[in-house]
Amino acid sequence: MINNPSHLERLAYFTIQQSYEPIFCMDAEGTIQYSNAAACHYTGYNYDELVGMKIYQLHPHEDAETWQRRWKRLRKQKKLSFEKWQPAAGDQWLRIKVHQNLIEMDGHPYAVSIIENRTPAYKIEEKLSESQRRLATLISNLPGMAYRCLNDAHWTMEFVSDGCETLTGYRAEDLTGNRIIDYNSMIIPEDRKRVRTEVAEKLEKNQHFEIKYRIQKQSGEVRWVWERGTMVPCENHPSQVIEGFITDITEMKKAEQALIEKEKAVRQLKDRLQEETIYLREEIKSSSNFDEIISRSNAFRRVLSNVEKVAATDTTVLILGETGTGKELIARALHNNSNRSDRSLVTVNCAALPAEMIESELFGHEKGAFTSAYTCKKGRFEIADQGTIFLDEIGDLPLNLQTKILRVLQEGEFQRVGSSQTITTDARIIAATNRDLQQAMQHGRFREDLFFRLNVFPIHVPPLRERKEDIPLLVNYFIQKFAAKIGKSIKETSQAFMNRLMAYDWPGNIRELQNIVERAVILSEDGRIKQTSLIPDSSMPQQDHITSLRENERQHILRALKATNWRVSGERGAAKLLDIKRTTLEARMKKLEIHRSK
Repeated sequence: MINNPSHLERLAYFTIQQSYEPIFCMDAEGTIQYSNAAACHYTGYNYDELVGMKIYQLHPHEDAETWQRRWKRLRKQKKLSFEKWQPAAGDQWLRIKVHQNLIEMDGHPYAVSIIENRTPAYKIEEKLSESQRRLATLISNLPGMAYRCLNDAHWTMEFVSDGCETLTGYRAEDLTGNRIIDYNSMIIPEDRKRVRTEVAEKLEKNQHFEIKYRIQKQSGEVRWVWERGTMVPCENHPSQVIEGFITDITEMKKAEQALIEKEKAVRQLKDRLQEETIYLREEIKSSSNFDEIISRSNAFRRVLSNVEKVAATDTTVLILGETGTGKELIARALHNNSNRSDRSLVTVNCAALPAEMIESELFGHEKGAFTSAYTCKKGRFEIADQGTIFLDEIGDLPLNLQTKILRVLQEGEFQRVGSSQTITTDARIIAATNRDLQQAMQHGRFREDLFFRLNVFPIHVPPLRERKEDIPLLVNYFIQKFAAKIGKSIKETSQAFMNRLMAYDWPGNIRELQNIVERAVILSEDGRIKQTSLIPDSSMPQQDHITSLRENERQHILRALKATNWRVSGERGAAKLLDIKRTTLEARMKKLEIHRSK
């Protein structure tokens, strides 16, 4: 029978355990004696953890004193209800209502708390209250007039905001119910018919209307206004109801008129600036033909002859040469003498960009394509459309991107990072490298098909040691350049200085020469350059081939790895020997393609 005490106890226990509301039972000290499954879920503790805890330990701002105050009230009133913010599982704060009852078992008093989660209702009430407050504040502070009117012959106003006095000169009570004047009669006669017609057409289609017209204020002043309104459903109403907003736009109309009056002058200025731009482009083109290139050697003249022949075409050019020979100047000369010279020359140094950024720089990315992609960004190929793109140090391009460069060369198509949309580009490609691409292909570091696509018209830029007759010209040019820069007057260069320059083999080519001359100008005294000590001894062994900074770093790391028997980390590892972090060394090994041979 259900009236059996044991059955009732089981029913009560089952009901409490299955309750969706958390239930706690505490003794006089606030020690939890029992909690149901919902209480465990609510707090994030299991039953064994909860039982024995103090109830106030579940709240960071409550203590034993808080509990004793509530216990005294409960002993006196037998029942309590109160609301508070309570932390819950998952770092949440919930708005709860606690229903507390005093019970006695085996002669001892206990508090039973049933927790009602009022967070959703509280948030709704809070939002409603805040919305009402904001609406009241908004209406009272509107610069124009909010209204509600009947769609009758006079647009009889049922409600207007306080802003109507500023807008029309009449008080709200003067307009409500057409007590003093109806709004329709304030619209000037020239605009009245148009306004009524346009409003009626929009409302007939159940669309909102926006319209500009003129009204005459109580003072007689004519002002331009902008009105936006719509029909609203209203049951049991004798007529259709319109709600909307009207604001004064007189100053805007004056600004529009002033803008129209200035438009002609702006167009004239634009035409003049376009003419000046065309003129400046011609000036730039004529002044930057080959002026940056200084040479009288036959070897370099052949290079310039090839530049002149291929510049006017759209042929892909591969510039080969050691570091510091002036490959970028050749690329600039190719662009400036091409039929694309009025467009951009976009330069990308493939060796200077981190591997994870090269693809985004070349092809662009969509917003959200990766963590730091906060906006959509165009890539260099997209910017270079109709112009020229110069891929410097292309021999350092990662293999996965070489395939994408090949696609641009073959089809003129690519995709931004994070997008499946194909973008086309008509960019002429000029590439340059100081690496032996043939050797790179043999070692699998450069795609053979990409090499043959790039190598349509190779231009070999000779090293400075093969055009030493240019050294005096270059030295004179750099002396004048750096002397003017630092405000010195150089009148003489010692023969010993020039002899040492001519005897040296210049592994760093023109860039190395430029740096030495700059230092010599800085150290010059009495208008004379004689710092021969700046130039390495010609008897010093020179490398047979130029070594880039990247290759120097690669060889240095290889020596450290060999010295440590390819141990990377630890006290006897290469990272310790090089005084860098293990992760940094591993990243550089990956970047420089350093692998232990098997």
